[in-house]
Amino acid sequence: MQTPFEIDGLANARDLGGLERSHGPSTPAGVLIRAEVLDRITEAGWNRLRAYGVRTVIDLRRPSERTDSVPSDIASRHIDLDGDERHFWQSREQDGQWGTPLYYVDHVTELPHRLAGALDEIARARTGGILFHCGAGWDRTGLLAAVLLKAVGVTEDAATQDYLSSFANAEGMTRLHGRSFDVDERLTVLGRLGHTPESAFRAVYRRLDIDAWLAAHLDADTASAIRTWRGSVS
Repeated sequence: MQTPFEIDGLANARDLGGLERSHGPSTPAGVLIRAEVLDRITEAGWNRLRAYGVRTVIDLRRPSERTDSVPSDIASRHIDLDGDERHFWQSREQDGQWGTPLYYVDHVTELPHRLAGALDEIARARTGGILFHCGAGWDRTGLLAAVLLKAVGVTEDAATQDYLSSFANAEGMTRLHGRSFDVDERLTVLGRLGHTPESAFRAVYRRLDIDAWLAAHLDADTASAIRTWRGSVS
Protein backbone atom coordinates (compact mmCIF):
# COMPACT_ATOMS: atom_id res chain seq x y z
CA MET A 1 0.00 0.00 0.00
CA GLN A 2 1.38 3.40 -0.99
CA THR A 3 2.74 5.39 1.93
CA PRO A 4 0.28 8.14 3.01
CA PHE A 5 1.67 11.63 2.55
CA GLU A 6 -0.01 14.96 3.22
CA ILE A 7 1.65 18.38 3.07
CA ASP A 8 -0.07 21.73 3.64
CA GLY A 9 0.10 23.45 0.25
CA LEU A 10 0.23 20.36 -1.95
CA ALA A 11 -2.67 18.43 -3.46
CA ASN A 12 -0.88 15.98 -5.76
CA ALA A 13 2.03 14.85 -3.61
CA ARG A 14 2.80 11.27 -2.71
CA ASP A 15 5.63 9.21 -1.32
CA LEU A 16 6.65 6.49 -3.75
CA GLY A 17 7.18 4.17 -0.81
CA GLY A 18 4.94 1.23 -0.03
CA LEU A 19 4.47 0.08 -3.64
CA GLU A 20 4.49 -3.62 -4.45
CA ARG A 21 7.51 -4.97 -6.30
CA SER A 22 7.70 -8.09 -8.43
CA HIS A 23 10.48 -9.45 -6.21
CA GLY A 24 11.40 -8.45 -2.68
CA PRO A 25 9.74 -6.08 -0.22
CA SER A 26 7.72 -3.01 -1.15
CA THR A 27 9.49 0.23 -2.04
CA PRO A 28 10.89 2.08 0.99
CA ALA A 29 9.24 5.24 2.28
CA GLY A 30 11.01 8.57 2.62
CA VAL A 31 13.36 8.13 -0.35
CA LEU A 32 11.50 9.61 -3.33
CA ILE A 33 8.48 11.90 -3.25
CA ARG A 34 6.59 13.31 -6.23
CA ALA A 35 4.58 16.54 -6.25
CA GLU A 36 3.22 19.48 -8.18
CA VAL A 37 4.42 23.11 -8.04
CA LEU A 38 5.63 24.04 -4.55
CA ASP A 39 4.60 27.71 -4.46
CA ARG A 40 1.69 27.19 -2.06
CA ILE A 41 3.51 25.15 0.56
CA THR A 42 3.07 26.84 3.93
CA GLU A 43 5.72 27.19 6.62
CA ALA A 44 4.07 24.25 8.38
CA GLY A 45 4.29 22.30 5.13
CA TRP A 46 8.01 22.93 4.76
CA ASN A 47 8.55 21.97 8.39
CA ARG A 48 6.69 18.75 7.73
CA LEU A 49 8.91 18.05 4.73
CA ARG A 50 12.02 18.70 6.81
CA ALA A 51 10.77 16.39 9.55
CA TYR A 52 10.01 13.76 6.93
CA GLY A 53 13.64 13.87 5.86
CA VAL A 54 13.45 15.79 2.58
CA ARG A 55 16.84 17.36 1.91
CA THR A 56 16.74 17.95 -1.86
CA VAL A 57 14.16 19.31 -4.31
CA ILE A 58 14.49 18.65 -8.05
CA ASP A 59 12.46 20.98 -10.29
CA LEU A 60 11.73 19.39 -13.68
CA ARG A 61 10.14 22.47 -15.26
CA ARG A 62 11.36 24.58 -18.13
CA PRO A 63 13.41 27.67 -17.20
CA SER A 64 10.52 30.01 -18.03
CA GLU A 65 8.28 28.25 -15.50
CA ARG A 66 10.59 28.26 -12.53
CA THR A 67 9.85 30.12 -9.32
CA ASP A 68 11.91 30.63 -6.19
CA SER A 69 10.01 28.79 -3.46
CA VAL A 70 12.47 26.36 -1.86
CA PRO A 71 13.92 27.37 1.53
CA SER A 72 17.67 27.92 1.54
CA ASP A 73 18.39 24.99 3.88
CA ILE A 74 16.99 22.51 1.35
CA ALA A 75 19.11 21.84 -1.74
CA SER A 76 17.39 22.95 -4.94
CA ARG A 77 18.27 21.55 -8.35
CA HIS A 78 16.80 22.35 -11.77
CA ILE A 79 16.59 19.97 -14.72
CA ASP A 80 14.59 20.83 -17.81
CA LEU A 81 13.10 17.39 -18.43
CA ASP A 82 10.96 18.51 -21.38
CA GLY A 83 13.71 20.27 -23.28
CA ASP A 84 13.25 22.63 -26.20
CA GLU A 85 13.75 20.18 -29.07
CA ARG A 86 11.02 21.35 -31.44
CA HIS A 87 11.42 18.36 -33.75
CA PHE A 88 10.19 16.23 -30.86
CA TRP A 89 7.50 18.43 -29.32
CA GLN A 90 5.73 20.09 -32.24
CA SER A 91 3.54 17.18 -33.28
CA ARG A 92 2.91 16.09 -29.69
CA GLU A 93 1.75 19.54 -28.71
CA GLN A 94 -0.56 19.64 -31.71
CA ASP A 95 -2.24 16.29 -31.03
CA GLY A 96 -2.26 16.62 -27.22
CA GLN A 97 0.01 13.68 -26.44
CA TRP A 98 2.17 15.96 -24.29
CA GLY A 99 -0.48 15.67 -21.54
CA THR A 100 -0.55 11.86 -21.56
CA PRO A 101 1.90 9.02 -20.89
CA LEU A 102 1.95 8.20 -24.59
CA TYR A 103 5.06 10.28 -25.21
CA TYR A 104 7.15 8.72 -22.43
CA VAL A 105 8.88 5.94 -24.35
CA ASP A 106 9.66 8.17 -27.33
CA HIS A 107 11.05 10.83 -24.97
CA VAL A 108 13.49 8.53 -23.19
CA THR A 109 14.51 7.03 -26.54
CA GLU A 110 14.92 10.20 -28.60
CA LEU A 111 15.99 12.63 -25.85
CA PRO A 112 17.94 10.38 -23.46
CA HIS A 113 20.12 13.21 -22.16
CA ARG A 114 17.07 14.86 -20.58
CA LEU A 115 16.19 11.87 -18.40
CA ALA A 116 19.88 11.16 -17.75
CA GLY A 117 20.26 14.64 -16.27
CA ALA A 118 17.41 14.08 -13.82
CA LEU A 119 18.65 10.65 -12.78
CA ASP A 120 22.16 11.99 -12.29
CA GLU A 121 20.82 14.64 -9.89
CA ILE A 122 18.96 11.95 -7.94
CA ALA A 123 22.05 9.76 -7.73
CA ARG A 124 24.30 12.65 -6.58
CA ALA A 125 21.88 14.32 -4.15
CA ARG A 126 22.83 14.80 -0.52
CA THR A 127 21.79 12.15 1.99
CA GLY A 128 18.07 12.29 2.73
CA GLY A 129 14.77 12.27 0.92
CA ILE A 130 14.30 13.75 -2.55
CA LEU A 131 11.18 15.55 -3.72
CA PHE A 132 10.84 15.97 -7.49
CA HIS A 133 8.14 18.01 -9.16
CA CYS A 134 6.90 19.88 -12.20
CA GLY A 135 3.84 22.11 -12.58
CA ALA A 136 0.99 19.67 -12.11
CA GLY A 137 3.05 16.76 -10.78
CA TRP A 138 1.48 14.75 -13.58
CA ASP A 139 3.37 14.47 -16.88
CA ARG A 140 7.06 15.23 -16.42
CA THR A 141 6.88 14.04 -12.83
CA GLY A 142 4.92 11.03 -14.07
CA LEU A 143 7.59 10.13 -16.60
CA LEU A 144 10.37 10.26 -14.02
CA ALA A 145 8.25 8.35 -11.49
CA ALA A 146 7.50 5.61 -14.03
CA VAL A 147 11.21 5.18 -14.75
CA LEU A 148 12.13 5.08 -11.06
CA LEU A 149 9.40 2.55 -10.30
CA LYS A 150 10.31 0.31 -13.23
CA ALA A 151 13.98 0.43 -12.19
CA VAL A 152 13.21 -1.34 -8.90
CA GLY A 153 10.61 -3.73 -10.30
CA VAL A 154 7.40 -2.12 -9.08
CA THR A 155 4.50 -4.11 -10.47
CA GLU A 156 2.44 -2.77 -13.35
CA ASP A 157 -0.67 -2.65 -11.16
CA ALA A 158 1.03 -0.63 -8.41
CA ALA A 159 2.69 1.79 -10.84
CA THR A 160 -0.60 2.30 -12.66
CA GLN A 161 -2.44 3.12 -9.46
CA ASP A 162 0.22 5.69 -8.62
CA TYR A 163 -0.23 7.33 -12.03
CA LEU A 164 -4.03 7.35 -11.74
CA SER A 165 -3.82 9.16 -8.39
CA SER A 166 -3.24 12.40 -10.29
CA PHE A 167 -6.70 12.09 -11.85
CA ALA A 168 -8.20 11.48 -8.41
CA ASN A 169 -6.34 14.53 -7.05
CA ALA A 170 -7.26 16.90 -9.90
CA GLU A 171 -10.25 18.48 -8.18
CA GLY A 172 -8.20 19.18 -5.06
CA MET A 173 -5.44 20.67 -7.20
CA THR A 174 -7.92 23.00 -8.87
CA ARG A 175 -9.21 24.21 -5.50
CA LEU A 176 -5.72 24.73 -4.12
CA HIS A 177 -4.03 26.30 -7.13
CA GLY A 178 -7.01 28.09 -8.64
CA ARG A 179 -6.68 26.73 -12.15
CA SER A 180 -7.78 23.82 -14.30
CA PHE A 181 -5.56 20.82 -14.82
CA ASP A 182 -7.31 19.87 -18.06
CA VAL A 183 -8.77 16.52 -17.05
CA ASP A 184 -11.45 16.59 -19.75
CA GLU A 185 -8.89 17.48 -22.41
CA ARG A 186 -6.61 14.64 -21.30
CA LEU A 187 -9.49 12.17 -21.46
CA THR A 188 -10.54 13.43 -24.88
CA VAL A 189 -7.04 13.06 -26.32
CA LEU A 190 -6.63 9.59 -24.87
CA GLY A 191 -10.02 8.52 -26.16
CA ARG A 192 -9.23 9.79 -29.65
CA LEU A 193 -6.05 7.71 -29.56
CA GLY A 194 -7.91 4.61 -28.41
CA HIS A 195 -6.97 4.71 -24.74
CA THR A 196 -8.16 5.35 -21.22
CA PRO A 197 -5.68 6.78 -18.69
CA GLU A 198 -5.18 3.28 -17.32
CA SER A 199 -4.64 1.54 -20.64
CA ALA A 200 -2.27 4.27 -21.82
CA PHE A 201 -0.06 4.04 -18.76
CA ARG A 202 -0.05 0.25 -18.75
CA ALA A 203 0.96 0.14 -22.40
CA VAL A 204 3.82 2.54 -21.80
CA TYR A 205 5.02 0.89 -18.58
CA ARG A 206 5.30 -2.47 -20.34
CA ARG A 207 7.44 -0.93 -23.08
CA LEU A 208 9.92 0.79 -20.76
CA ASP A 209 13.11 -1.28 -20.98
CA ILE A 210 14.84 0.49 -18.14
CA ASP A 211 17.69 -1.97 -17.52
CA ALA A 212 18.92 -1.59 -21.10
CA TRP A 213 18.40 2.18 -21.02
CA LEU A 214 20.36 2.62 -17.78
CA ALA A 215 23.23 0.54 -19.14
CA ALA A 216 23.32 2.57 -22.34
CA HIS A 217 23.02 6.10 -20.96
CA LEU A 218 24.40 6.25 -17.40
CA ASP A 219 27.74 5.43 -15.87
CA ALA A 220 27.85 2.34 -13.67
CA ASP A 221 27.71 4.19 -10.33
CA THR A 222 24.75 6.33 -11.33
CA ALA A 223 22.89 3.35 -12.80
CA SER A 224 23.48 1.40 -9.59
CA ALA A 225 22.14 4.27 -7.49
CA ILE A 226 18.95 4.33 -9.57
CA ARG A 227 18.50 0.54 -9.56
CA THR A 228 18.82 0.50 -5.76
CA TRP A 229 17.12 3.82 -5.00
CA ARG A 230 20.38 5.17 -3.60
CA GLY A 231 21.12 1.92 -1.74
CA SER A 232 17.73 1.61 -0.04
CA VAL A 233 16.55 -1.30 -2.23
CA SER A 234 18.58 -4.50 -2.43
